[in-house]
Amino acid sequence: MASVRGPTPPSVVVVGGGVIGLTAALLLARRGYAVEVVARNLPGDSLDQAWASPWAGANWCPFGVDPRVCKWEAETLEQLRTLIPSGLAMPLPITRFASSEAGLHNHWYAGVADNYTRLGPESCPPGCVGVTFTSVSVNSPHYLEWLGAQCTALGVKLRRATLKALRDAVRPDTRAVINATGLGAGELEDVRDEFVEPIRGQIVVVRAPVKRCVMDATMNHPTRSTYIIPRPNSGGQVICGGCYEVGSTVREPDPAMTRSILEHCLARIPELSKDGTVEGIEIIRECVGFRPSRRGGPRLEREDKTFGGSRRVPVVHAYGIGPAGYQASWGMAGEAVKLVGDALIEGIVVEAPRAKL
Repeated sequence: MASVRGPTPPSVVVVGGGVIGLTAALLLARRGYAVEVVARNLPGDSLDQAWASPWAGANWCPFGVDPRVCKWEAETLEQLRTLIPSGLAMPLPITRFASSEAGLHNHWYAGVADNYTRLGPESCPPGCVGVTFTSVSVNSPHYLEWLGAQCTALGVKLRRATLKALRDAVRPDTRAVINATGLGAGELEDVRDEFVEPIRGQIVVVRAPVKRCVMDATMNHPTRSTYIIPRPNSGGQVICGGCYEVGSTVREPDPAMTRSILEHCLARIPELSKDGTVEGIEIIRECVGFRPSRRGGPRLEREDKTFGGSRRVPVVHAYGIGPAGYQASWGMAGEAVKLVGDALIEGIVVEAPRAKL
């Protein structure tokens, strides 16, 4: 994508400081835009349940077959691999189980992930299917801090604010806005997306010498699955999960669910425990977070909105990716940035003075 040229770079506001917003801000800054991120939560903040990004498992493992999302995920995997030498990301062997082939999403990522191998029946739970491949994971809080540092090094301004509407972030010189507010898109007065919905996730962060990941969707329960995700450069932190409760806003961890999570994870990876029992697992904390999902799929599109009288400003909406924020972040943010560039090119053409005949 071409960089911005000219003595006065266009000013773009990114609303939202999660992984999508920060990645978009970084890509904009690399292309020469003057960027400001306006968000209620910023990198380095303590854990806040109203902010989804710090809670994520942040491993790369596809959840569907939407061609647009698959493209974003493939582009993001390529980018995350480049961060492995720095230690910011780590290669992660994954074993994945599903109740049927449909649960493995037509194996579309067989040609994208390294070392992709289909497992035989003897290596899977009875009546189920499975694959192994090499993926990557990042430590989500540290990764957000890295994104923030990369942004500020390129002159991006990070401003903390709780907005009632997108218009509150728009300045007289703002040329474009990226709306990466996640669940906030349902609350902003000038967005009010009724399709936005939280998906509750409960996890247990433990400490154990685990260097492999298991993603098991074979539980006979509509809102439960089992996953074990090690975090890089975390002193041995491992995420154990979990649940997928659409629409739930219950903030407190359920002790019975915590016990169930640990039992199922221990059955898959015995080295989680020092003595083979749930009691032998070193628990760091129990967490509840809310994935920023959207019925009908993520929203990534341009909408020209009127701010401050008659001035129309292109707004690129980029939210609703649900549990796939990290693994789709570079691709989704890249497409949002392209939409900004296309809008500004159109604006230059429209606003340029007409030549006299």
